[in-house]
Amino acid sequence: MNTLHEVLTVLLGAESEAKRIVEDSKQNSAEALRLTQEKFAAERKNEIDAARSKANEITNAAFEAAKTEAAQIAAMGADERERIKKRFAENSDSVIASFVNETAEGFIAKKRG
Repeated sequence: MNTLHEVLTVLLGAESEAKRIVEDSKQNSAEALRLTQEKFAAERKNEIDAARSKANEITNAAFEAAKTEAAQIAAMGADERERIKKRFAENSDSVIASFVNETAEGFIAKKRG
């Protein structure tokens, strides 16, 4: 009977130990899962932050390029206006004289005719 008692005691001890091991395993698994989820969330946040930073860099570069292009277009427009003014100044006297001559000739032709 003593042996049966010892066997039952050992079995009860083994069962308690198995329950403790299972509970420890569950806790370890839960902790590992939590750590993995936190690591994944941190990595995801880093990826999103990097993508946001890259998007800001691209946007800023595009904005600077657009400002540069707008300044170049404005400078080209100013240059073109200056060329037009210069051509007008160079040719205005002859155009006005030609217009006056044509008008005068028209008046003269009407008086004769």
